[in-house]
Amino acid sequence: MTTTGRIIVLVVAASALVTLTLIGMHYLRPPPSTGGRTGPEVLPPDKPPVEIETPPLGSEKVSGTLSRRVPDTFSDQGDVKASLAGGPGAAPAGGVAAATEAAADDGLALAASGRIIQAQVRLSQALRAGIDGPKGKAVREALGNLAGRAQLSGARLPDDPYSKSYQVVKGDSVTRIGAKFLIPSELVMKLNGLASPAINAGQTLKLIQGPVNVEIFKGRHELQAWLGDICIRVYPAAVGKGNSTPEGSFVVKSKMKNPPYQPQHKAKSEFREGGAADNPLGSRWIDLGDHYGIHGTIDPASIGHDVSEGCIRLHNKDVEELWDMLAPGAAKVTIRP
Repeated sequence: MTTTGRIIVLVVAASALVTLTLIGMHYLRPPPSTGGRTGPEVLPPDKPPVEIETPPLGSEKVSGTLSRRVPDTFSDQGDVKASLAGGPGAAPAGGVAAATEAAADDGLALAASGRIIQAQVRLSQALRAGIDGPKGKAVREALGNLAGRAQLSGARLPDDPYSKSYQVVKGDSVTRIGAKFLIPSELVMKLNGLASPAINAGQTLKLIQGPVNVEIFKGRHELQAWLGDICIRVYPAAVGKGNSTPEGSFVVKSKMKNPPYQPQHKAKSEFREGGAADNPLGSRWIDLGDHYGIHGTIDPASIGHDVSEGCIRLHNKDVEELWDMLAPGAAKVTIRP
């Protein structure tokens, strides 16, 4: 081999060696350190994403423990309802139910400890979120009992934002005062144990800031009375057969004690005098317009069923209490499925 041939062989061998060295450095170098990495991690195609367990809806961490709650104000209730319906922003499965149970448990515990207003808020949140079953029954009973000790009694609890003290001035009447607070004069009298409408200047009265509004749930056969963001009464109800009770929002137009009965499209022989033992409207009528209303009944066994021609029936004792709370022209009635 000539000298020139030897030089060519050496050059080719050296080039091959350099190429092999570069390839080895590329494939055999150690993985880079993760410290200070700014780019996103790329997972291998066969490695699934890591599932991270999240707390239930409305959870917050306090002092290292998980405290569950439902929204503190009803402006958040749209999110709760959307979650219940599986709509936008739905919570993880069981989240809303867990938060609702927590609100009920909190409220019942607060009630047992005598913290009436705080208990009403939490229990009302649970009711709004749809608490049902045995715990739902306990929530409803507790709400009625608490309102009987606070808003619907003569007591004026210092931390109750719904109860007010009012000093009568010259020219006042129970009707005029009731109109100022959007409650009927009958409720003004009941709260203050007045046997007659007579009041005197300088007299201090206990009042609540109305109006009291109503929500009716046809599927549950239930009527709820609300004062602001707290529920103060829950009554069992009967509704119209064949889905004849209209849904939507109404305003109480008028009220009547011992209403006469003359159903549309029926013979005059069906007419019953107000207060008659066989008058199917019972002892009270709360007019919602277009011949629909909330009234009493002479058939207590019908409560809880779809039996009326479209009106809402309550037990007489319940409709009499509700009648005293609803101010015509101010009280709203919302009927839901």
